[in-house]
Formats: sequence, structure tokens, C-alpha cells
Amino acid sequence: MSKQDGLLQFNGAIENLSFYKTKKGYSVRKRSGVSGERIFKDPAFQRTRENGQEFGRAGKASKLLRVAFRTMMSSVADSGVAIRLTQAFVKVVKADATSDRGLRNVIDGEIGFIEKFEFNMNSVMNTSLFAPFTATIDRVAGTGSVVVPPFNAKKGLAAPAGATHFIITCGVSAIDFTGEKYESAEAASEILILDSTNTAPLNLTATISPNSTFPMFLALSIEFVQLINGKPYQLSNGTYNSMKMVAVSAAV
Repeated sequence: MSKQDGLLQFNGAIENLSFYKTKKGYSVRKRSGVSGERIFKDPAFQRTRENGQEFGRAGKASKLLRVAFRTMMSSVADSGVAIRLTQAFVKVVKADATSDRGLRNVIDGEIGFIEKFEFNMNSVMNTSLFAPFTATIDRVAGTGSVVVPPFNAKKGLAAPAGATHFIITCGVSAIDFTGEKYESAEAASEILILDSTNTAPLNLTATISPNSTFPMFLALSIEFVQLINGKPYQLSNGTYNSMKMVAVSAAV
């Protein structure tokens, strides 16, 4: 690797040289590797093409799920969620035991790999919520439900400093990965006070169209807020909030 010198410094490529910017300045190096055209046509790279096709399907599935849950994720997800979710969908695709290599897909894979996915690795669910809960998907009714029995919020939650209240939300989505469409709904609790008094029983149910044949997903989130003059304010850009995929139902 060499450094660029002189008044003209730029990014890009000229013949077999690549010019790029680093923290230490502009640098240049020889281009290497196989051309895209050869990878696309050469029989020797058939496996590479197959892997690329399957990775592409996993990436599209990851993006579609994130779009389906974007409202819940907006105050929760960490910066690495897209990469981690794509990796999870790669596992889903590779678990397809019926399709040929290169044609493996999400629908014929093992969608259960998405269950228990954490959207914020800075604050995973079992370090934020200690109270028990049950999560249920009713495909016939088109519902996703989370039931949380009464609990002492001071003991049942690991709240950050400055938090005065919290909100628990569940979201359900049926996703057509082939048609790249989805239907989603959410149900949120009231703004609940963070004190030693037991909460009322929480029975949150989000509803979409009944009898979906697509994979269904149920997520649970906890958002900590500071209530000032009746208005909730987020804390630390959501660093301490949690969101988890708590139930998954495969396509039928």
C-alpha cells in the first residue's frame, strides 16, 4: 500500500490501481481478485453464484421483516440489527431441505431460527424484563397476544437511571416473502409508572386479517421513558430499551 501525494487526491480506480481514503490520508493499491463478469459466467464459480443468490434472498427477507416492524424498532434497535437479522435468515435459507442448492429459500427453510431474535444487543429482553409472560399467535383469528401477570415494576424491570415510566408493546406481522408484502399491527400498554406497586394484568392483543397462510411473527418491546408534564421523553436514544421476537408461526 502506498500513499497518494500531491494536490490531486481522489477515490476510485484507474486500470489496475485503486485509490481510496483512510483515516491516515489517501492511499493507493493494486486491484486484485476476480472480475464480476467471470464470477457471473465461469462454471468454476457456480457455487459462488449459488451462495450469492441465497444470501440475496436472506437479505431481502431481513429488510422486509425490519420494514414490517419498523415502528416498534424505531426506538429500540441497535446499529447492527440489519446484519444480525440477515445472518439469522441465512440460517433459515440453508435449512431448506427440499430445494436445490442456489434455490433454497425462506418459505421452505426453518423460520423458527427467527424466534428469540434480539433487536437490541445492548439491552436484551431477559436483562430488562424479569417478570414472566406468555406469547401466543392465533393464526385463525389473526392475532398475536402477550399476557403479563401483575408484577412489581421496581423488581421486575431493570430500568435505567432517570426513567419514571415504561411502555410494553406487542406487534404481530404476517409476511409474504415471495410477494414482498406484509400486514402488521401493534398493541401497547398505557404509560405505566415505575414504582413498587404491582401493575394491573396486561393482556395485549394485536390483530391482522384472519387465516393468513404466510409466516407470522410476534415481537415484544419495552420502552423506558421519563414523564415530564404529562409528556414521555426517551432516555439515551433507546439504549436501554429491549425488543425480542417472542413467537413465530411457519407458513401453512
